[in-house]
Amino acid sequence: MPLAPPPPPLRLSTRPMLVVAIAIAVGVGISRAAPSVSSSMWAGVAAIIALSLAAHRIRTRGRLVTLRPFALAAAVVGLAVTVGAMRDAEWRSAPANDVSHVAGLVLEDEVPVALLGTVVDVPERTDWSVRFVLEADSAERLDRQVAVSGRVQATLYHNDATAVYPLLRQGDTVSLEGRLEERPRRRNPAQMDYGRYLENLGIGATLTVEDESRVAFLRPSRRLDHRLAESVRTRVQRTLSRTVLEDEPRALLSALILADRSAIEDETLDAFRSTGLMHLLAVSGLHVGLVGLVVYGLLKPILGRFRVRRRRLEVVRAVITLGLLAVYVLVSGASVSVVRAFVMVSALIVGSAMERRRDTLNALGLAAIVLLLHRPSALFEVGFQLSFGAVFAIVTLTPLLTSRVPDRVRQSATGTAIVGSMATTIAATIGTAPALLTHFGRLPIGGLVLNLPAIPLTAATLASGLGSVVLSPFETASRTMGALANVTGNWLIALTETGAGIVGHVAYSAFWDDPFTIVASVLIVGALALWRRPVARRRVGMAAVACIAVGLWDGVLEGESVPDLEVVFLDVGQGDATLVSTPDGSHVLIDAGIKSPFTDQGERTVVPHLERYGVRRLDALVLTHADADHIGGARSVLEAVEVGQLIVNGAEGESDLWDSLMRAADSLGVPIQPIEAGDALEVDPSVRIRALGPNGSSSGSANDASIALLVEHGETRWLLTGDAEVAGEAALVSAYASVLEADVVKVGHHGSKTSSTPAFVEAVGEPAFAVVSVARRNRYGLPNDEPLDRWRSAGADVLLTSLEGAIWLRSDGETVERVEWRD
Repeated sequence: MPLAPPPPPLRLSTRPMLVVAIAIAVGVGISRAAPSVSSSMWAGVAAIIALSLAAHRIRTRGRLVTLRPFALAAAVVGLAVTVGAMRDAEWRSAPANDVSHVAGLVLEDEVPVALLGTVVDVPERTDWSVRFVLEADSAERLDRQVAVSGRVQATLYHNDATAVYPLLRQGDTVSLEGRLEERPRRRNPAQMDYGRYLENLGIGATLTVEDESRVAFLRPSRRLDHRLAESVRTRVQRTLSRTVLEDEPRALLSALILADRSAIEDETLDAFRSTGLMHLLAVSGLHVGLVGLVVYGLLKPILGRFRVRRRRLEVVRAVITLGLLAVYVLVSGASVSVVRAFVMVSALIVGSAMERRRDTLNALGLAAIVLLLHRPSALFEVGFQLSFGAVFAIVTLTPLLTSRVPDRVRQSATGTAIVGSMATTIAATIGTAPALLTHFGRLPIGGLVLNLPAIPLTAATLASGLGSVVLSPFETASRTMGALANVTGNWLIALTETGAGIVGHVAYSAFWDDPFTIVASVLIVGALALWRRPVARRRVGMAAVACIAVGLWDGVLEGESVPDLEVVFLDVGQGDATLVSTPDGSHVLIDAGIKSPFTDQGERTVVPHLERYGVRRLDALVLTHADADHIGGARSVLEAVEVGQLIVNGAEGESDLWDSLMRAADSLGVPIQPIEAGDALEVDPSVRIRALGPNGSSSGSANDASIALLVEHGETRWLLTGDAEVAGEAALVSAYASVLEADVVKVGHHGSKTSSTPAFVEAVGEPAFAVVSVARRNRYGLPNDEPLDRWRSAGADVLLTSLEGAIWLRSDGETVERVEWRD
């Protein structure tokens, strides 16, 4: 006989809030697909639906058999869809005085703009900056002041080690003067779209301040909630500093209680990411549930001692619990997951107080409705998708998974706890898989087993830390709880770091960017949730199969199955990095960007691009010459992916960076192959790669000794010249004038005046594209207009990474076309 009845089948008809939430989400998605439709037009659609329902009810009045229930349900769903679309269209429309319009009018003269406004969130402080969101009230530029509205992402940089900015808090009114810019565009295909992230948060521009004298504190916040939240945050920080003696557990508790991860070491954060335990550091359902349900449970016996009547007791403890939770939400920053958990816990507690039937999925739907109506762009944030996907899967799939476990395994309390924990972890992994693979391209699998000890350790650390704060008036008890939090926090960190070394590499890696694949994965999760309803499961499953089929067919129609030569000129600032991908799947990287005390473009840009597009092996890494802006990121590339051979120009570098790179290649067993004019790279039979330089006649500067490559695919030709200047180009013209004609040329030396000589441009002929790899801001004043004008006169479309970001070109062997990689 089974220990528990099988889980009931999932029926959406009994969960109206969830259905309405799904309809609103669909409406938001439709609005993004049709951005030209205004909110007033969507309001008109809603009016038509309402009038149609009213007309149907009038026509069918008095009939015994009608479709009124179906018509009502269809109308409610239709209205929810239009409300979602209308709210999103309204959210995206900026008023005429929005700060984004001001940023769009600011020219390249870099005249500073002064903004007066209010600090919206808790400032995030690091060793090199202070960052916060500013609600702007007015803007002043060139002695002209105008009223503005909207939000700005403000960053105050510590360029001087002695700089001291005012200590700003949430709600403070300040004046800031700095460089106002539009939301940044994504610079490289694998880069996070920070501009879209800001757009989803309703932030219209960015403001960069680099001088403490440009910041003026005007007055503190007058709002009670801001002062209360700041007071609680300060109390928590002081208590943790006094009672938790070690830095790492204290930083962990700041993340668990205050959602502040700034003090956690990078190595520890990487360990949490690689094991899939990062969700434990996000203030979410675990934290809100622990605080809310514990308080709610403790209040019953306490209030019972005062002989409060049962109905009044339920109302009083619900009000007290929700009030404390509201303060906790404010203190922890009110993220999507926190607000979702707060709404859900509130719905369950209110339902219990009113003696109404409680349903977790209905509460989940209510939370989604609240969040989407407040800020519809939250639908596209990874936090929203992970939070709701995890809860939905846990609620629907955990009972199904546990019901499949033999009864004998669940006969003990330990067995039941282990089975429940594993089932919950597996369900959450399934529910979050679509979002993780879409945004991060990695689904941690090896860390699943780590959740068994990690979740109770996290709960113990959080409970002990909160206990230390709550008991702070009682010194002995507070220090005891702090010591316990110190121990459990250390155990959690040790478990994560040890687990990262053992199972952190076990993961499924693949980026999902095809919308049909993403929709299909969501439908598959839905089909699993409908497992006990065979007909509905079959229909949803067939819809998922249809999405996959349409996605495959769409790819065939767009020619994705036809192999092409693809060349990506990555935006690595003032440096070079070009990835050549051949039709048979071979890859050659030419240079790897700059490395400086502030950035490693190999680690920051090149390696993420290789990972994003599944490049796990480079057939060759070509370093055109030994300058730091070309070899700086090479070591990071060597350590991240397999490299078949390291191609160099034969000249010995004279820097520590070069020596370090050579030692790294030797230790990794990567053969180092010098190359000279006349040599060829054999990587793909359909692509011919020849070295045109260096040669003996270009032995002047290191730039003129750059490796120059001619890549031929069918009838198309690509000329990549490194940093060749006057002497180097003259040597190429002298030796190879008859073969320099090309469809694409990588302009030498970042477009400097010492490159692109008239003779060289004439020898190249009439290229379709001339690509310049150059930084937006550089101390050399590059690129120079004179060489660019020569290429334009030759008929080339001149493309600059400083303006365009990464430049992606594709050849089918006959023509070269530009790939628009931005969404």
